[in-house]
Amino acid sequence: MMNSCPLLNKYKQELLKSRFSQSLLGGLRSKSVTVSAIIGNALLFLLPFILASISAFVNYYSSLPFLLLNGTLGIILFILLTITKIIPVPETVKVLPDNPTYRFSLEEENEISTANDLLTWDNFKFIFPRQEHFSYRIIDPFLYALTFTLGSEVSRKSYLGAVLSLSDTEYIFIFIFMWVSLLVGLYPLVSNAPAEVAAYQTHDAAGTNHLYRTVYHLAISVSIFVLLIIYGDISSNEPRVLNSDSSQVVLALYGILCLLPFFFSTGLLPPLLCLIEWLPETLLVLFCGGSPCTSLLRTLIQLILSSVLTAIVHNIPHSMLWVPATFTALLSCNILAFSHAVYKGVKFWITVVFSTVISLVISLTASYSRIQMEKLDYSVIVVVVFSTVFTFLQDVYLFNIIRNPFHRIRTVSKFIKIISKFLDMVVCPVALCLYYSHLFKDDINWSWFHTLLLCRAFREVWQRNRHCQIATLLFVLLRLSNSLSDLNHSTSLWLCSVFVHFLIRGLSRLHFCMKLQFDFIVLKKQRRKETLFITILNTVFLPVIVTVAMVTAGFNIPLLPLFTLPVFYISFPRPEKFWSDVLPFSTCSDSGFYQRLLPDYLESLSTHEFRNLTFGSFLLSRTETLLIFSHVLESGFGYATVDVKGLELQETSCHTEEVNTIRDIFQSTFEEGATSCINVYSTHMLQPSSSSLIQTYSDAKNVLTGVLDMPECLQKVSDNFRKCLTYFLCLKYPTCNGSLEYTAGIVGKPETAFNFTGFINRESTVEDTDGATSNEQSDDLFDNFSNSSEDNSPDSWYDKVIKFKHQEIKPDSEKPTHSPRTETAKSRYSPKTPTDTVNARQSFRDSNSGNTVPASWLKVPFSRTEVQKEEKNFSKSLLSRICSKFGYQANEETICGLVSSLVLALDQSDSGVRNSASQVVKSFIGNVYFGKSTSWIEENKGLKELIVKSYRFAVKLSIDETIFGDNETDDTFLDSISELEHDWYIGLETDPEWLSSMVASKNFLFTLGLNEEGLYTSRTLSLLKLPLFTGTVNPECVTSIWSALSFELLYLTNDDEERYSIQAHPNIMRNILTQTAAPPLGYPIFSSGVKNISILNITS
Repeated sequence: MMNSCPLLNKYKQELLKSRFSQSLLGGLRSKSVTVSAIIGNALLFLLPFILASISAFVNYYSSLPFLLLNGTLGIILFILLTITKIIPVPETVKVLPDNPTYRFSLEEENEISTANDLLTWDNFKFIFPRQEHFSYRIIDPFLYALTFTLGSEVSRKSYLGAVLSLSDTEYIFIFIFMWVSLLVGLYPLVSNAPAEVAAYQTHDAAGTNHLYRTVYHLAISVSIFVLLIIYGDISSNEPRVLNSDSSQVVLALYGILCLLPFFFSTGLLPPLLCLIEWLPETLLVLFCGGSPCTSLLRTLIQLILSSVLTAIVHNIPHSMLWVPATFTALLSCNILAFSHAVYKGVKFWITVVFSTVISLVISLTASYSRIQMEKLDYSVIVVVVFSTVFTFLQDVYLFNIIRNPFHRIRTVSKFIKIISKFLDMVVCPVALCLYYSHLFKDDINWSWFHTLLLCRAFREVWQRNRHCQIATLLFVLLRLSNSLSDLNHSTSLWLCSVFVHFLIRGLSRLHFCMKLQFDFIVLKKQRRKETLFITILNTVFLPVIVTVAMVTAGFNIPLLPLFTLPVFYISFPRPEKFWSDVLPFSTCSDSGFYQRLLPDYLESLSTHEFRNLTFGSFLLSRTETLLIFSHVLESGFGYATVDVKGLELQETSCHTEEVNTIRDIFQSTFEEGATSCINVYSTHMLQPSSSSLIQTYSDAKNVLTGVLDMPECLQKVSDNFRKCLTYFLCLKYPTCNGSLEYTAGIVGKPETAFNFTGFINRESTVEDTDGATSNEQSDDLFDNFSNSSEDNSPDSWYDKVIKFKHQEIKPDSEKPTHSPRTETAKSRYSPKTPTDTVNARQSFRDSNSGNTVPASWLKVPFSRTEVQKEEKNFSKSLLSRICSKFGYQANEETICGLVSSLVLALDQSDSGVRNSASQVVKSFIGNVYFGKSTSWIEENKGLKELIVKSYRFAVKLSIDETIFGDNETDDTFLDSISELEHDWYIGLETDPEWLSSMVASKNFLFTLGLNEEGLYTSRTLSLLKLPLFTGTVNPECVTSIWSALSFELLYLTNDDEERYSIQAHPNIMRNILTQTAAPPLGYPIFSSGVKNISILNITS
């Protein structure tokens, strides 16, 4: 069965044709516009070529200074273009989008212009669109004029004659070819920039995309001009031919200048912002021995510090090797992490002090001692071999094929890890530092390049220790075989290091290419009708593919498999972080899983072996339903910087297929019953590396249909609602000063105030941890108390009213403050000792001791008869137990009145508690219309929060009682609700408190809902220790899929949800890796941003 998913639909194919023609011509549009607009665009596009041709013709037949003539034309162009940029346009004119990177779709092109005359404001606005940034209205004309002037200069026959012997016909041909290239670079400055194949950002916030082509043209033109000024006599029309070396360089620059349109239209040259980040990073890694940094500023600072150190070392006596040894060790630590917690940790200072002191001592010792280099050579071989062996013994599978017998023996595995980290952190750096100190101290030729490479060698000892070990081992073996006699030590060592760098990345890239091609043939779901043709093509061009893959891998130029097919192309160079920004974000309530997990997960990562935490590494972890993707952005001695992303929990069919494969890989490796000695997934892009226990939430989803709709359960909800109301009312408001006013019920008789003093303020309560009705929210409700104890309406059968005066009653010290729970109740929720409960009440004592029921709450919209009827269901024994347990003494009638009124408010709404399960769910959500009580409830926010919170707790208690049995006594009820209050959050997933409770490590979270099938469901999150499985992902697989995704979405705009490139591919995890891309291309639900971790830990 072949895969028939479309690569690109017909509409996108038409759009691609239009876009590619614009990319090829620099943004010139010739389709779906009026003839006058086409003529205006063509004249604007050809104007520089026409002027340059006139200038070249004048120069050929006259002695007029060519540079003066071109400069004058450039100034005129600058003035004219500046006028077009700043001239005001009438408001009646239809203004086109002013974004210089505006991409015209087919529909938008059909509506561009309806003018018939060339000189109209519509055509003017179409040809000269406004820039978003006002500064570009000056910068663009200046760059246009400067590029035109230099382009005209370097296209002179006298310039070309300095490197080539040309006839007039040949010169005209090359002149036209050069100016076609220059026109493609100049046009975006005055009109709309085309959609570039090399797209780095989804939104050009800085507005630099239209400068992309011009900057490359300008840089090459300036380089040619300067080289010819320096090495060639071009003052006359009879130029002096350059020497062979400089001539080859200038000729190559001319060739690149002519081929720039090809590079632009194929996306081989990086955008400006990408180039600015990639170039210094590459210099830092390849020539300074450093690590990529998480920001451009950090990269530039590191590069400047390395350059300053090189200058200092070059100008000091050669015997002072302790200077490069010490300061490069300091640079390899995370000294720029001033804003991160790692800077404040003890482990950070341990690494800084240890590396600098060891380097200083070793280099000083080497200056005053003599050791035969042959002995040091063999010593280095022994140390590196031992370190490599212990590193590989930490692997789950030896050579990724055979199961490691020591990995499952915990004590042996821990011992191997300790020895390995000791070798990598102490023994190897000491040995290599000693070796380099003796190797370089006798060097005589200290050129600038030698000094740079010497500092690089010392820095790599600490910055990339494992890489340095392999490179040094290769150098020693070549040295012992006398294969490096023609090169000095620093250059030889640098070449070995670069070779290892290219080799490791190149082999990883070839592994991905071979796996993609193999699966394209073998797996039926990946097969397409083009399979045979693509396979033959790859076989024929195999040497080219291998060579290009190996060379580009070292320069961090990603491979681009078109549509994730084995059709390999190369993308433009990118920085190590790949995306333009690494920012923290969370998109939904499920991100709370990852926010809660993050600290423990980072601690777990710190125990991994060093080679899995070097920059450019990717790790994938799984625990129950969570998938965690980590990208190591930066690494050095004792630290690593990572970006952690969490993937969505709602799995699609493609996502599920790949997750099942990941689960099988981890289970076959780490499950207790796994006995296979061979890694059956040895060619998979994910290779397991470690397992540990981590505290996270277990997600349990249950169907409550058949439980929640039982009549017994519905009755329990009604009964428990009264109890919960009583509990939370006493809990939050220990005192009450006011009168209960009945505002409805008796015709012809005014409702009189029932004068009462409610809950007595005591020093012992239970802490309200939910926070739904906070003190701050309720402060505005406490202003209008009714302090009158007189009844002004004595005319009725209730003329005589008992008058209570506010008084404080001391608690009876003999009354118990805590009752032990029954075993049945204890089994439902998390265990909690009596001390915990007492501490919780003591904590609440200070916060709510002065809270009083707001006066507005006491104006109930019911008649006294209605309230008295409801009071018959009130549990006076529970109130008595609350008073005795918490140290209260209160009047039963007043509490019954207020609680019964709140019950009536919900009972008489459209979601009454006794009616049906659907109304229970509706009330749980809080979407309740309270009927005639609506104004009373809505005006008092605290009332609604009290009702909703009490109702949610009542539902949870009722479900548990229906399943496990009733609470036998009031004491067990109080213990149950106290533990729910302390250890649980009961509410909605969309509530902010849900996310905050997860981050705060609440033990349990519970919610209720209705699924699409009409079934009542519950979701319970339990904080448990669960196994965490982690594996390494082939980095070339990740960057290749990301490159293909970026090209497909940003340039081809192929966002079809059924496209081939997003279909499941279990062996390369195509769908999952697509999700891990930066938004909006990918869709992770959580990103930690830049996080620093220490990698000195043995166990988490």
